Amino acid sequence: MRISLLVQGSPHSSDACRQALQFAKAVIEENHELLRVFFYKDAALIANRNFQVPTDEWNVQDAWQDFARQNNLRLEVCVGAAQRRGVEAPSTESDAKVGFEIVGLGQFAEAAMASDRLVTFN
Repeated sequence: MRISLLVQGSPHSSDACRQALQFAKAVIEENHELLRVFFYKDAALIANRNFQVPTDEWNVQDAWQDFARQNNLRLEVCVGAAQRRGVEAPSTESDAKVGFEIVGLGQFAEAAMASDRLVTFN
């Protein structure tokens, strides 16, 4: 089964990013295809290159990056949502947060059409 995720909740004030990551891991463990992960609305904050959490707290951004690297997965962030929240597209490769890519809504529409299931996390 081809599954895409739409994550909308803030990584700072909701559990959406954490729950989506747990679900994504389960998708892979069950041998389904995780086609796309799309961060929209406040979830776009996860791609902020200045994302910080206290050292004694779990870092959801790092966890998503690790998961993306391990599974050769692209993490797509809506360009409009990112711009409205001050998250800029990387100007250089070294400036980019590994695994996050700023894309348009067309990428999300394409994923929705190509997926058997679209799961949303608010």
